[in-house]
Amino acid sequence: MKNERKSLFVIVTILTVAVLGLSIAYAALSTTLTARFAAVSTDSLKWEVGFVEGTVAPTSSGSSDVGRTCGNASVTKSNVTVDETTLSKPGDSCTYALTIKNTGTIDANLASINPTQPTGATCSVASGAQMVCGNYTYKITTDSARETLLTPNKMLEKESGTLPVYLSVSYTGSELSSEPVSLAGATFTLTYNQA
Repeated sequence: MKNERKSLFVIVTILTVAVLGLSIAYAALSTTLTARFAAVSTDSLKWEVGFVEGTVAPTSSGSSDVGRTCGNASVTKSNVTVDETTLSKPGDSCTYALTIKNTGTIDANLASINPTQPTGATCSVASGAQMVCGNYTYKITTDSARETLLTPNKMLEKESGTLPVYLSVSYTGSELSSEPVSLAGATFTLTYNQA
């Protein structure tokens, strides 16, 4: 029995040493990784899309200046107001060069252009950027020749994106009016959304 105990003690000792050896080997091969956020903050975002402010003198055209007067445009960040304008004959027009600018920290996209017809007129709307009201055609274009209508999905990059646009009214009828005509309130509303 003494021999059996001695053998059992030797076996238990060998097993204990083996288990300790594996534990030490296992511990030697382990690694601890840590992922930590030092700080999380939010930058303040700035939404700033609007017209470049100022007074804009018109560019006028027609066969002669007789009977045509183009008022100046007063421009704030969110509104353009054109002073009283008179167009008397076919070919008369007044055009205003404007700039829309994004000085904010978020890209902006032109989502829609919605026209509002002037009071006392029946207009046809060829697109959101053009209204034909009797002898008068109102437009917002991207070229000074008034040929390329402004369309939605014009992107303005954050902090520096600009879009030149041209607001115009033209006498596009083919005959002179025998009665005085006064139209007021023709409006284009441009809506920008976050891109």
